[in-house]
Amino acid sequence: MVKTRLLLGILVIAMMLSIASCGHGKEPSSEDLTQTAPGTFTSFAAFEQSEKQAGDTALSHYFVPAMLSDDYKLARITKREDVYVMVEYTVEPGAVSAEKLGEYELERLSTLICRYSLYDDADQALEAGFIDKGYGAVEYQGNVYYRWDEYVNNDPEGLLLGYEIAFVTDGCLIYMHLPAIDTFENMMRYTKLQKIEIK
Repeated sequence: MVKTRLLLGILVIAMMLSIASCGHGKEPSSEDLTQTAPGTFTSFAAFEQSEKQAGDTALSHYFVPAMLSDDYKLARITKREDVYVMVEYTVEPGAVSAEKLGEYELERLSTLICRYSLYDDADQALEAGFIDKGYGAVEYQGNVYYRWDEYVNNDPEGLLLGYEIAFVTDGCLIYMHLPAIDTFENMMRYTKLQKIEIK
């Protein structure tokens, strides 16, 4: 009886080890690497230097807000091949009490995001990724943008964390998170973008 149980236990352990080794032996595809290992940079110089050496996947340009004040500091540039280039800035969240907010909420109130999507059809991506998901059209200085407001716990009665903005410029889809540290109208000035050529 004891010998039978011992043999059964050894058999189960051998099967588990065999299954585990099969799982670990899978080589990640290029798609897996694209989704899990983006390139992250802490300076524009490092990002541009990397692009100059990227060969066929190199970008010719990217976008940044044209009129950022000195309060905004570059946090990181992230590139996911064939998906997007995202530039993130940090800023002081103002008079909001940190004691009443979680880490995520504080991050949203202190981060400005400018993400340039690398899709071939920007208009279709705008419709599928934002308009169809409930972003509403707003006009600002003669241009149409699509807006969704982010609140703590998705409660419109709660604290406003940011203005989510999507639009197409120069044939490119842009998504921006504008932290709600000022009125919508005042924060919209950051949607004026500068196209940076990588030479």
